[in-house]
Amino acid sequence: MRHLLPIVASLACLSLANAMPGDADGEALPRAMTEAEVDWAAKHPAAGFKALTAPPTGPLVATTEYQASQAIFFGYSGTSSWKNIIALMAKHITTTANTEVWVVVTSSSQLTDMTNRFNTNGVNMSKVRTFTAPLNSIWARDYGPRFIHEGGCRVIVDSTYYSSRPSDDAIPSFLAGALKMSYYATDLLHSGGNYHMAETDTGYCTRLVVNDNPSKTETQIKEIFRAYYGLFSQIWTQFPFSVDGTGHVDMWFIPVGPRSVIISDWPLNSGSSQDLTCDATAAEMVSRGWTVTRVPAYLVGGVHYTYTNATIANNVALVPSYTNATVSPSNPTALAAWQAAMPGTTIIQVPCENIISAAGAMHCIMMQVPTSTGGNNPVTYVKNLNTSQSLTPGATVTVNWISDHVRTISAVDVQLSTDGGATFSTIAANEANDGAFTWTVPDLYSTQARIRVLAKDTLGNTGGDMNDADLTIDGVQPRNGDLDGDGLVLGSDIALALLDWGACADTTNCPADLDYDGNVGAGDIALFLLLFGDPV
Repeated sequence: MRHLLPIVASLACLSLANAMPGDADGEALPRAMTEAEVDWAAKHPAAGFKALTAPPTGPLVATTEYQASQAIFFGYSGTSSWKNIIALMAKHITTTANTEVWVVVTSSSQLTDMTNRFNTNGVNMSKVRTFTAPLNSIWARDYGPRFIHEGGCRVIVDSTYYSSRPSDDAIPSFLAGALKMSYYATDLLHSGGNYHMAETDTGYCTRLVVNDNPSKTETQIKEIFRAYYGLFSQIWTQFPFSVDGTGHVDMWFIPVGPRSVIISDWPLNSGSSQDLTCDATAAEMVSRGWTVTRVPAYLVGGVHYTYTNATIANNVALVPSYTNATVSPSNPTALAAWQAAMPGTTIIQVPCENIISAAGAMHCIMMQVPTSTGGNNPVTYVKNLNTSQSLTPGATVTVNWISDHVRTISAVDVQLSTDGGATFSTIAANEANDGAFTWTVPDLYSTQARIRVLAKDTLGNTGGDMNDADLTIDGVQPRNGDLDGDGLVLGSDIALALLDWGACADTTNCPADLDYDGNVGAGDIALFLLLFGDPV
């Protein structure tokens, strides 16, 4: 069964025979499904699958581990020792990395516990933002929001997580609502820890995603990632479930730079399946011109000890350390390898012995929130009207947009340009930022019409986007003498007027009839000469 992790005696087990699992604070749910969860999922095969949404339509840019982050996101759950790891990570993230920490807590009592624990560990509480929602587990990397940029706006892309952990699975849609971000859902059964975004056009995962979606071909799965993430996907061989129970790529592989990656090595398990997978992957990445750094990994007493399951927060990387007698001598080796792989980054080791037996470490319990492309200004992206088309005066057109901001967008202005975006006039001020505006096309003539949505906040910061193509509005044409649209009245315009000499076939659409007498004649030529050479 997929993701099955043999239950370690110290881990609590849910009783799921006849009911959906509850939200139990302090429950030490491992990263992989327990036997009870697998049993429940087998009895409820249709439970928990997300409703598919259409994919993003704008340009997509995926964000990597090593790019700038506004925040690191956590789900505050699990045992006290696990929460201590979150608190220690939060200390380094909010102080040394000077980065925000976002935390979901399940109740006011949890908020109090988190606040006390964070204060005890020296967290900069001014950089902590909390949300309240139900949780099943701590494994935010797997169920948490995957952030992608669509047209410069951060959006959330989601997949179905474990059906036995419905509260976890609801977190991405909950956060999309709380953050006012657009939300997209694939129809994949997929965990975030099994996908690394590396180069601007490539992501990496294991064959777990193929095995978990038997109704889809590998080609179809790759196309889903391309449509929703904007990435080509490389699918590696997964580890046997006997190694860590998850099959996730983040247990042995992490990109740390544009063409730099850290991959596990297995000094005590040479020739094992996991060693062969890591060696083959490392060789392939080297052949592609990547810099590959190897760090030791161990399988001791059924526990997969990894140094790649780390957290990068801007100028800081948090790397696991362990106290196990077999593994701990490699702590300095791993630290030195990370320092060599990420020069200029502060590498801090965080004790992870208390959580690694649950099949995950620091990377598994967090998710990066990328910075906004607008900095302190709002960002919008106009999603439609992005191809050239003609619009009829009086017709209604829905203008659709998405938006993003580090703060709250208070309102938007919808604006019209008739000169290709050089100047704009406001056609609707202080509209709700709800992503849609019904526009009645005005009775004017333009071959260079553009629509812009300008977002603003209460501090006066603004940011906007206009549609990508000139629109033609087939209204009354201006009679200013510029018949060829070059911005000047010249001999070429008089030549065009002479071609229309005589009575106008349509007096409402006769641009050479400057005196509006229904004919193109000498009076009009005289007006052309008066306007000659003037910009219009």
